[in-house]
Amino acid sequence: MAKPNRLRRLEDLVRAVAYRQTLIRHEYWPRTKLEELQQRRLTKLLDWATRKSPLYRELAGARGMTKPYSLQDFPIMDKKSYMERFDEIVTDPRLSLARLQEHMASVSGDEYYLGEYRVLTTAGSSGHKTVIAFNRKEWSLQEAASMRIASMMGVLPFSRKRPQIVTIGSPSPLHDSYRLPLSMDIGLYRYHVLPATAPVEELVCQLNTLQPYILRGFPSMLGLLVTEQILGRLDIRPCVVAGGGEPLSGELRKQVNSVWGGSVFDIYGTQEGLRAMECGVDGGMHIFEDLGIVEVVDEDNRPVPDGTLGHKILFTSLVGFTQPVIRYEISDMMVLAAEPCACGQPFRRILAINGRNDDVIYLEGPGGNKVAVHPVHFWDVLESYEAIRQYQVIHDPDGLRLRLVFAEGNGNIARSVREQLLHKLRTLGATCPSVSVELVTTLEDRSGNMGKWKNIVSNVDKSESVAATR
Repeated sequence: MAKPNRLRRLEDLVRAVAYRQTLIRHEYWPRTKLEELQQRRLTKLLDWATRKSPLYRELAGARGMTKPYSLQDFPIMDKKSYMERFDEIVTDPRLSLARLQEHMASVSGDEYYLGEYRVLTTAGSSGHKTVIAFNRKEWSLQEAASMRIASMMGVLPFSRKRPQIVTIGSPSPLHDSYRLPLSMDIGLYRYHVLPATAPVEELVCQLNTLQPYILRGFPSMLGLLVTEQILGRLDIRPCVVAGGGEPLSGELRKQVNSVWGGSVFDIYGTQEGLRAMECGVDGGMHIFEDLGIVEVVDEDNRPVPDGTLGHKILFTSLVGFTQPVIRYEISDMMVLAAEPCACGQPFRRILAINGRNDDVIYLEGPGGNKVAVHPVHFWDVLESYEAIRQYQVIHDPDGLRLRLVFAEGNGNIARSVREQLLHKLRTLGATCPSVSVELVTTLEDRSGNMGKWKNIVSNVDKSESVAATR
């Protein structure tokens, strides 16, 4: 008789509780001891991958690699290449991309693939969807990392009164913003998942009923809810608010504090297993380096010094053996802190994530050259206006369109925003394009990206633009 999925979930969660205790102990280690753990786990991972993964086994033979392997000996994999070679990467021959896609097409709730694997997919907001399979022990580690984040926000398992935790995330059971909360909603926590794709009016009604103690969601959705609270339609008093999946701006943080008070946290994570959590002492987000290794690199994959903005990051999961994630390219432009954190944790901190490199817009410059305009330059202008609740920058062949959701009574904001943005572009050396500003009440349909937001949208072919900057 097949084991019920609910029993599997309970077994996974029991294992996750034990894993959580181990993870928390790592937070009190000296840096040298953490690095020794990283090296042991990396050695084990690379040895496993070169024996069990057809791709890495062939690679090791072709390159004449010998133990102990160095991480830098392994190729960098972007999302497109990773998915094209999926069947050669996985270490269980029963897994193939075609079979997993068949499984995902039929998933409606709590199903495990072959009774052994959780299968997730990314939202695809960067243009490519990635499929990730976790065996049950690996999935328990993902749950343990989520429990560690909850603990850092002051919510402990086994507390007498289980606080109400509401996550507004993807409506799909294939996304971790949906799957992780519901996987753990089995005794230790009281989780509710609301779809970010639902009409705001519907979310307001449900939140007024649920009255969350912790409210988690995409920052763009939190911005809409702040407006609803100000207008009196939403009436909640969360003690903890956490944003993730999109940038949490300083302006939104101020708005959340002003409206709800309590604690505000920024969470960073990827479906591939990278996790980071905001530090309440020294600022920035601590990377869970006991679970993975992050390399911050420039356009040519050379390491950049701490304190310097990188062009992208390379992530290696130290706990993913079913589907090795080794030097996996993520387009987030990140700055790591150069100094240890005053809180005493051994983990390095992310000081800033200045958007994705595929969100860079290229505008005309002097002599026909192209000027790269990073997302941070738009943020600098638009987030200086307290009245702007949300924004979207659309790059069309004939110029830029700004779509702004703004507080009532600020209809004269458009001219000021346009002038400030044109001034910023001139200081960057760009020939000022046509810039139009549109004031709207909502921005776009989220259903295509599982409820995630995209602040920068380009309708211009970047290939020629990038070449012109070199």
